[in-house]
Amino acid sequence: MTRTNWPLVVLIFVVGLLAAAQFGKIALTLPEMAEAFGRPLTQIAPLVSLVGVMGLVLGAMAGGLAAGFGPGRTFLAGLVLSGVASLVQATMPGFWFFAAMRVIEGLAHLALVVAGPPLMAAAASDRDRPLVMGLWAAFFGASLAISAQIFPVILAAGGLPLLFGLNGAALLVLAVPLWGMVPRIPRSPVPLNPWATHRAIYSRLRTVAPGLGFFPYTFLFIALIAVLPDALGRPGLATTLPLITLATTLAGGALCHRFAPHTVAAMGFAGTAFGMLGALASVPFAVELGFAAMGLIPGASFAAIPALNSDAGDRTRATGAIAQLGNFGTVTGTPVFAALWVFGGPSMVLWMAFAACLLGLGLGLWSGIRASGTPPEDVIHVR
Repeated sequence: MTRTNWPLVVLIFVVGLLAAAQFGKIALTLPEMAEAFGRPLTQIAPLVSLVGVMGLVLGAMAGGLAAGFGPGRTFLAGLVLSGVASLVQATMPGFWFFAAMRVIEGLAHLALVVAGPPLMAAAASDRDRPLVMGLWAAFFGASLAISAQIFPVILAAGGLPLLFGLNGAALLVLAVPLWGMVPRIPRSPVPLNPWATHRAIYSRLRTVAPGLGFFPYTFLFIALIAVLPDALGRPGLATTLPLITLATTLAGGALCHRFAPHTVAAMGFAGTAFGMLGALASVPFAVELGFAAMGLIPGASFAAIPALNSDAGDRTRATGAIAQLGNFGTVTGTPVFAALWVFGGPSMVLWMAFAACLLGLGLGLWSGIRASGTPPEDVIHVR
């Protein structure tokens, strides 16, 4: 594409904000949810994880199915299903029915986050594509930052039903213009064999490389935001750290104009590692500087998808790998760091973060350099 279709890019990004709010609308309202259902927080908290578990279990399958149906059809189906699920939740049904709707919402969310990046990549010019992918990488942090500001106002005006209803209505309203704007590519055979689907993704380094660096990032990001403020006795970090990474995520995509995505991701991991070492040595603002570097990683990871994969189907498969590996990091990171804090103290948290940065640095450089030097059809032969 010679010119970027900015209206389409912006609308897809707004859908991304609303998709991320599918996490935030539960995570940021746990006390209200507990009161509404008359249950303790420990029983409400799993409702947050249900969406992520769908991505962990079915991320690769979603990438394969989306490659068969086409990212456009997959995105629109996820958009409509997300809107309907949220509107049903707004009726505040019984707890178990609500939980079932969260499972459906998790499937719809997965369709959006798997199909959104290849659609944005296709809508961007070669020149703008790294910046556009950096924009998509910022959708989760931007959504949480916005949600934290506006949710209290919405809850005060109409409680949880209004919050869920607005989320669903906004998604369905956006489906109207996007229905005519989102391109539909011809269908290809849809893989229903989980083994074949995973093999199609993980046997090609070009499709798996973006996710290999993304896993250590998600392992670190939410877990450190959850643990570090209390572990270091600095509660204000809980609000400042997401904003810092949000500001540098766009820079990660923009830097991919000049450098290969794996190089930018490596800079992010190296800077984060130095930040963790600085925090161990009690260097002022070392944690903030580390998180500023960390923000480069998601922008570079999503920029690597179109940089390594020219085919729309391969881009969708690569996004499926990012979804699966990213959710694996999200699900495992917080329990690991919480246990290290309880049993080993703040220093163990920082040392583990440093080790995860080294893992990300090694995986990102190895896979990026090797994938860049292989033909698109090259596969990893596993014996």
